[in-house]
Amino acid sequence: MGRKLENEMLEQLYRSYYDSLMIIACSYTHNEESAKDLVQTVFLKASVSYEPRGSFLFWCNKVMRNEFYTLLRRNKMRADEDLDSLDLRSQDDVLSSYIHNEERARLAAMISMLPLKYREVMIDSVYLQMDDDEIAEMRGLTRANLRQIRSRARKMLIEMKEAEDDRYR
Repeated sequence: MGRKLENEMLEQLYRSYYDSLMIIACSYTHNEESAKDLVQTVFLKASVSYEPRGSFLFWCNKVMRNEFYTLLRRNKMRADEDLDSLDLRSQDDVLSSYIHNEERARLAAMISMLPLKYREVMIDSVYLQMDDDEIAEMRGLTRANLRQIRSRARKMLIEMKEAEDDRYR
């Protein structure tokens, strides 16, 4: 394959998956600039290591999760910031430029506010649309434990939505 064709394919992949990767990265980092850096790093690493056997987005998410944990270990990011210090409205504003539906942007902002364990399960369920068996196996959980985590995450999301609705009425 010619170098020009390869570059065009990579550019097309980048454009196709950029918004989805930014949504996931913002959910991890809570910061648009950090998310942009993470997406660039992830895309480069994923495009070099990807073997066309499955979803490129799924592979990028695996690479992103690994990269995110590497940054956490190096203390360059925090996994669970104090939720009181984060503003759901500002997170919603960041995500709205990547999600062109207000309710989806709001949901993504709320998912990004969940504690890391719950956030990861919701990212796998909502963004990557993985089934319970895949998520449970990947995370080393039983299906029952996975369903419990997702149920608690949904309850947290409902509480966040209700609190936000009450605040802005």
